[in-house]
Amino acid sequence: MNQHYHSTFGAVTESRHIFIESGLLHFFEEHRRVSGREAENIRILEVGFGTGLNALLTVEEAGSRLFHVDYTAIEPFPVDVHLWQALNYPLLQDDTGQAGRFARIHRAPPDETSVISPFFTLHKHHGPLETFEGKPGSFDLVYFDAFSPEAQPELWTSSIFQKLSDLMAAGGVLMTYSVKGTVVRALKESGFLAEKLAGPPGKRHILRATKK
Repeated sequence: MNQHYHSTFGAVTESRHIFIESGLLHFFEEHRRVSGREAENIRILEVGFGTGLNALLTVEEAGSRLFHVDYTAIEPFPVDVHLWQALNYPLLQDDTGQAGRFARIHRAPPDETSVISPFFTLHKHHGPLETFEGKPGSFDLVYFDAFSPEAQPELWTSSIFQKLSDLMAAGGVLMTYSVKGTVVRALKESGFLAEKLAGPPGKRHILRATKK
């Protein structure tokens, strides 16, 4: 699709800023603020699994904070084994076990539940989002990391965001890197409250949407 998987300013920096700090940790802190207790289990849906970096960073965060993540990843175009084996993400972290977890993430078979760590289970769907079926209210957090609206316009529509809204619990959070006006409008039409946040290096803004 002639698209970059990640920012040339730093893949780990970008993913951690958008999906971990602004998404996962925000949800974790909001849950504690509203309920008065820490979340023990967070259900995440990722649209656009790609290189597996968002999943890897989530595994590490769950392990360090001792909460469990049920992670569902949608990817119609899985990367080739030679590509993910060439990625150096595990080498960028001071954790000797990360390489093994990264390999288990990519080797996990589709349509099965795989245990990646004591704090993380993974379920892959190797197909388009349009064919994915899930129970209403079954996700707390969505990492919306599809290719850009220019490359995949069919995924950035109000009908798609409505489908995601139906899959999310009340108060659920959707994180994405795109702040295009058409994306913001589609999210609002689907019942989300959308807010622009400061972006990572090389990107002015990102978007966080909360289900009403």
